[in-house]
Amino acid sequence: MNVIGHEREKEIFGRVLKENRLHHAYILSGRDGIGKKLFAKELAKALLCENGSFMENCKCRHCTLADSGSHPDIHIVEESPLKIDRAREISSNAFMTPLSASRKVYIIDSADTFGLEAANALLKTLEEPPEDTHFFLITSRYTQVLHTIRSRCINIGFGVLSDEEVASVVRLHSQKTDEEIERAVSISSGSAGYALYLLESMEKQPEFNSRLNPVELFYEIESLDDKDKIRAYCASLYGYLLERYKKTGSETMLAFSNYLLDILKRLEYNVSLDIFRFDLYIKTVEVLSEKS
Repeated sequence: MNVIGHEREKEIFGRVLKENRLHHAYILSGRDGIGKKLFAKELAKALLCENGSFMENCKCRHCTLADSGSHPDIHIVEESPLKIDRAREISSNAFMTPLSASRKVYIIDSADTFGLEAANALLKTLEEPPEDTHFFLITSRYTQVLHTIRSRCINIGFGVLSDEEVASVVRLHSQKTDEEIERAVSISSGSAGYALYLLESMEKQPEFNSRLNPVELFYEIESLDDKDKIRAYCASLYGYLLERYKKTGSETMLAFSNYLLDILKRLEYNVSLDIFRFDLYIKTVEVLSEKS
């Protein structure tokens, strides 16, 4: 794995690992698509590595298993929201002896979606885990993580990637032209994940038409009858809003672009498309009526 960017975070954890001062529980917070989970996987590898490597290529047994995604002592939890039964299982298994390495690691995504019951099931374990167990919680909304969870973890805030770093990541995963990549990078706001999503969406939806009147806009949004169409439409609208924000400095445009990112994330779950379309229509009319 290749973690591009985040030199500050690499320096922080490199020093902590070298001095053997790693805390038992961290929250890695920052915008979606900037590599927080990938970074956590590299931390897990470093903890289990037979050669003590960090952010370096290593072919020891544990690193090879980790790179293949099959290490028995690295547990990646991506359920969102985390169910109480799963939280109880994590807390119980955390006290079991590692199966292969000297330590075990839990990487738990979407920490901001923990319900109260699931969070309560994890609290004691996060506060007093066994010495051989470490937790890395991932979130793009640190302020929405329950205070009881935040108080038991050290938060490390990750900054966005530079345009050059985003482009480097995108080129590893995309065969698009340089012009297409540059366009996606320019409106990605430092998120490689979102730049990749934009590249895919640009093929599915024409440019957003900012000249639609409210009636035309209603029928256009009403025609978005599946999640892929909504994703593509929001991606196109997002690009338009960022361009308008750059020209006007309107905080409303910036806030609405963040709302669109929220829509794209929530679409991964079971949602009512009717409610989505109506909410999107109301907010779009309200924002686009603002004078430039």
